[in-house]
Amino acid sequence: MDELRIPTQPELWAALGRLAIAHTHLELILRYTVKTMAGLSVSDALDATEGERTSDVRRRIRKLFAQKKTAESEVLKLDALLNRARVLSDKRNDFLHSAWSETETGEAVRKREGDHRWVRAPSKEDVDTVTTKIMDLAGEINDARLDGFIDEVIKGKRLGKE
Repeated sequence: MDELRIPTQPELWAALGRLAIAHTHLELILRYTVKTMAGLSVSDALDATEGERTSDVRRRIRKLFAQKKTAESEVLKLDALLNRARVLSDKRNDFLHSAWSETETGEAVRKREGDHRWVRAPSKEDVDTVTTKIMDLAGEINDARLDGFIDEVIKGKRLGKE
């Protein structure tokens, strides 16, 4: 790519903005999960996790959860949620941390990591699909935290033991 240009498709910009906001929601829900699991105030939990990478927050959640002497099935449920969060964060990072440009014919392209080749950029629809998955997962984690299996673990209840 000899000359870098910002892609001129406003609908793509909007989709990328929604993706950034959705991922910030996911990050906040993960930090709230630390709050819930550690029994902290919102302020203390947010202060304690300020500036942490999302991967560090996920690691902290796993550690706090393990301290609750959870059943293996509960650990696996949490791992499934956190692994989906990791995959979606990686996809978001791939989209938002790439160098983007536009060809002379107006096609959005981005530089791929690894081989540094310029490839077709994701479409607005591709970005919207990831955004929807992130928002759905944030809701699922929040529900588990507020009155699902995470809440049951925090309150000392166990799956299948009530």
